[in-house]
Amino acid sequence: MSASTPPDDLDLPPLIEGEAIAGRVTDFEGVPMTGVRVEAAESGGADLDLLPVLTDGDGLFRVEGLAGDKRYDLRFALGTVKARVLAVPTGTDQLHAKLARPQGILLVVKTEAGLTPPPIIAVSLEREAAGRTVREWHGKTLRSRVLLWSIRPGRYTVRVWGGNYLPIEAHGVEVKAGEPAPQVEVVLGPEGGTVRGVVQGPDGAAPEAIVAWRRLDAAGHAPVHMRTVAADGDAAFVLRGLPEGRYRVSAWSAVAGIGTTEVDVVEGESRPVTVAVS
Repeated sequence: MSASTPPDDLDLPPLIEGEAIAGRVTDFEGVPMTGVRVEAAESGGADLDLLPVLTDGDGLFRVEGLAGDKRYDLRFALGTVKARVLAVPTGTDQLHAKLARPQGILLVVKTEAGLTPPPIIAVSLEREAAGRTVREWHGKTLRSRVLLWSIRPGRYTVRVWGGNYLPIEAHGVEVKAGEPAPQVEVVLGPEGGTVRGVVQGPDGAAPEAIVAWRRLDAAGHAPVHMRTVAADGDAAFVLRGLPEGRYRVSAWSAVAGIGTTEVDVVEGESRPVTVAVS
């Protein structure tokens, strides 16, 4: 046998062997619950034995690789809501677990026709009775549906930012105990004013830079770390959809340094700026 010929007994990745437990997770009204984390541990054991699985779009799950003639404790979790089913025998394939549906808000994020979906989303949640922000969420996502779990019942104002689009507010969003998450649709569009700028290095060159902006006349308008864009090859940038107000525009270049300037944004107008870095 040549060195290039594989042996007949070449090891192959092992298949998942053993028994399984399968079933469905719904809320108490029988509606399937997606994304529920299911973990299994042999009954009487101290630790969870297997990697968790998630329920699919129909609330179905299947835990494999279990020892035969054993009983397992299953733990179900979604957000802060948890449940446990004890001593389930292997081979069970129609287990029906019921889980209290967490209170939440479902955001459906869209853009106007022909616009690129925003790669960055920031959400601020304000409880109207308290008059203060009770939840903030920042993160990169390409999803058009964002589910905020574990929200107390009450009326909320939801603020959504996406990329460099105009922030959108939805008032009077009501979360009710025991009811499905209300759906809030927000449409992000390039409204407001525009800033067209260039980044200029100490020698007059146009260095590649990161540009950030923050509104100065509205506290907490948008975290600066959520408002960054990369300047293109000639160090020019365009910021669209800015609400009218005064802004600080900053630029950072790994080779040229840091610079800032301020600009007044006017609805429907385009304002030029130059950010000198050194």
